[in-house]
Amino acid sequence: MKVTTELLHIVEQTHSPASILEAAVRVIAQGMGADACSAFLVDESGVLVRSATYGFSAYADVPAESLAARMTAEKRVVIVRGDALSLLASSMSLRGNTMGALVLQSAGPRDFSKEDAETLATMGAQLAGIIENARIIEALDRGEQPMVPSRAPIPSGAPSDAESLLHGVGVSPGIAIGPTASRGAYPRSHATRELPPEEREAERGRMRIAVETAHDDLLRIQAAAEREIDEEHALIFASHLMLLKDPTLLGRIDGEIVRGASAARAIDLALDEFETRLRLVPDAYIQEKVDDIEDLRSRLLDHLLDGGTHARASGCVVLTRQVLPSLVVELKAEGVRALVTETGSATSHGVLLARAMGIPVVAGVPDLLASVRPDERVIVDGTSGLVIVRPKDDTAARYEEERQRTERVRMQHTKLRDVLTRTADGVRVTLHANVGLASDLTAARENGAEGIGLYRTEFPFIVRNAFPTLGEQVRIYGKAYELFPDGPIHFRILDLAGDKFVASSSIAAGRGAFHGYRSIRVLFDHPDVLRDQVQALVIAAADRPLRILIPMVTSIEDLRHVKTMIHQALASLDDPSAQRAPEIGAMIEVPAAVELAADIAKEVDFMSIGTNDLMQYTLVADREDPRMARMNDPHHPALLRMVSRVVAAARSAGKTVGVCGEIAVRPDMALALVALGVESLSVVPTAIPELKASFAAVRIEPMRAAMAGILAMSDARSVAVALREAQHV
Repeated sequence: MKVTTELLHIVEQTHSPASILEAAVRVIAQGMGADACSAFLVDESGVLVRSATYGFSAYADVPAESLAARMTAEKRVVIVRGDALSLLASSMSLRGNTMGALVLQSAGPRDFSKEDAETLATMGAQLAGIIENARIIEALDRGEQPMVPSRAPIPSGAPSDAESLLHGVGVSPGIAIGPTASRGAYPRSHATRELPPEEREAERGRMRIAVETAHDDLLRIQAAAEREIDEEHALIFASHLMLLKDPTLLGRIDGEIVRGASAARAIDLALDEFETRLRLVPDAYIQEKVDDIEDLRSRLLDHLLDGGTHARASGCVVLTRQVLPSLVVELKAEGVRALVTETGSATSHGVLLARAMGIPVVAGVPDLLASVRPDERVIVDGTSGLVIVRPKDDTAARYEEERQRTERVRMQHTKLRDVLTRTADGVRVTLHANVGLASDLTAARENGAEGIGLYRTEFPFIVRNAFPTLGEQVRIYGKAYELFPDGPIHFRILDLAGDKFVASSSIAAGRGAFHGYRSIRVLFDHPDVLRDQVQALVIAAADRPLRILIPMVTSIEDLRHVKTMIHQALASLDDPSAQRAPEIGAMIEVPAAVELAADIAKEVDFMSIGTNDLMQYTLVADREDPRMARMNDPHHPALLRMVSRVVAAARSAGKTVGVCGEIAVRPDMALALVALGVESLSVVPTAIPELKASFAAVRIEPMRAAMAGILAMSDARSVAVALREAQHV
């Protein structure tokens, strides 16, 4: 349909919001074959009003108004099918604010399709931006200051304790039920009255107690992390502790109180000054420390404003803006049930950490912290991405039953821990684990992994304020051999990018998924870092097998350059016990590497397909952006075709090839990858038992027979359906 094009034509002719809406509802109704379309907007006073209607509406006013109110409150799409009237409604949202709703009406029964719902949602998003621009222009024409879009009101008559749904992205599976607690959610509007002189000394005392208590909290959490997880996790809190001991910061806070500010206001003022200074430094790592400032602000305000009631989150569902690794480690030690965040993605570092630790997470929930009150009961479904606020008793009972069923299935799957993975028709499948932490290694062994398919080596670099020494790295990598003495262990050399930065002002990988300065390109400029890491790996391996993975290969020249650097590191090491003949492999994770797969196969001992990045770069969908979650579809035919080409190139060269991306967690995709000829799959440790059970229940031959036809398909939906059907042949 050409609704979008016609909307653009409308904007070319007028910038009056009323005229745009009148034309838009006509175009949308006609383009979608509906009898009527109404647009409702939230006015400057926060009231929802009907702003334009096209077509019949006399007997549909009440349901349309009611549905529009639901849309503005719940920010979603709803379909209502009736005998006399059918409706389809979608909210109009911009930057997290709901401006209103669109409601389609059709006389008689009509089954609006999923495509209809997606189209109307798209129209609502486009129209929201158009209307805001129009309002700004009108305000400027009148010589007024443009208004910020109003937030949608709660529908009149809707009880505040009614069950409601929030939609995000399920990024770490599992179901959790419990009361909410928030972190980093304090408003930036504390009391501004000037304290009289006689109150200031007492306020300084309150501030000092808050600082001491926050410091004690961090020490307690750090000790728990070191005891229950590992010391690498505990190092996350080093910068937080240093900030609490910084005399300049504490002096600024103290000075603001002496001048009459409350302790909470003084903390805000002092930390704002620090944040401003950090943001002015043109260095990615330094600017990343803003997160530590926000974390510290939250801790101090927690003790000042809430008396520390939220200092511990045991048994709670924690709501926060983003999934910081430090927060995940802290909450795991405290026994948190789940995390819900406003930002984040399935492959951000904090989410991967939470998934490895078995914490359910839903990310990308807009206006989360403004929508849910502390201590409200919620249900979190980390698989579907659904958050149910104030669930009814029957809803909670249904989810509790599902949680218990899932736990029973998990326990049954653990019986497969020591069983080799085979399909129902006897085909052997090798399952490895993706790890990055010492705790992951234990989980990999407990869940029956046959080896480590991807060891992410970045974490020890991220959590320290200086590079780990060669000796520290030897000790860290040696832990992998303690649990997997015979391997195989695939160590990926340092891959700095996106949400992974090291504590050094001299090294700063590019921020964002599509910034090219990352990974081996960074190491080319810092050969000493790669030298130390390679030497630590071969010393830790000793006489045991060692496989080194080179990430982000984009050219043969770069691949040969890294290989030369690895051999130089070996040649300069004077240690007769070190491994002298490591196998060297290349990660295939960008389209350029797929095109060069046959050439790369001749240069390496094995290949590993990193589907997380391959999908991101192929589909141009930043995996750190929750808005792109829908675009990162593992069923996209381009992805399977790329895997097929890489497998063919590896086989032609007589080299092995595995997949270490999280798409292999999905049973249908795992079966398809094996059918294409992938020889090993590497996934998050907790997914291994379920995959073993899934493979044991299916036959591989029908999938192999179907793959030629599936690879010829041109859309993701057809691929998904075909894979599902082939599973059950």
